[in-house]
Amino acid sequence: MYEEIKDQMKPVMDMAEINKKTTEKLIALQSQYVSDFVNSSLSQMKALSTTKEPKAAFEAQVKYLKEVEAKLTDVAEKEMAALTEAKVELTSIIEKAASDLSTSPYFAELQKFMKPMDIKAK
Repeated sequence: MYEEIKDQMKPVMDMAEINKKTTEKLIALQSQYVSDFVNSSLSQMKALSTTKEPKAAFEAQVKYLKEVEAKLTDVAEKEMAALTEAKVELTSIIEKAASDLSTSPYFAELQKFMKPMDIKAK
């Protein structure tokens, strides 16, 4: 009986593991992005403080903002890929569980009770 319950709970445990793995990946991506952003911001401020020409400062700032945008886009794409991968894995587990459920003897018994009863008109 224990093994049967364990087998029935396996999809739930697999789903929890997928969610955990995806969350860890998203947190790692965000942590790395924040760290890179802080470091590049400090470097940019240092570089701007030594720049004498307004035009050079403006060009450096434009270049910096383009780099920040590229990094943000890259992180967003990686996050979407992680979420898409999790969605595919979760969908597969749910579809398999639904398929297994429909072939279960318990489900067949339940379907007997769910069939509409024939009511004869008087």
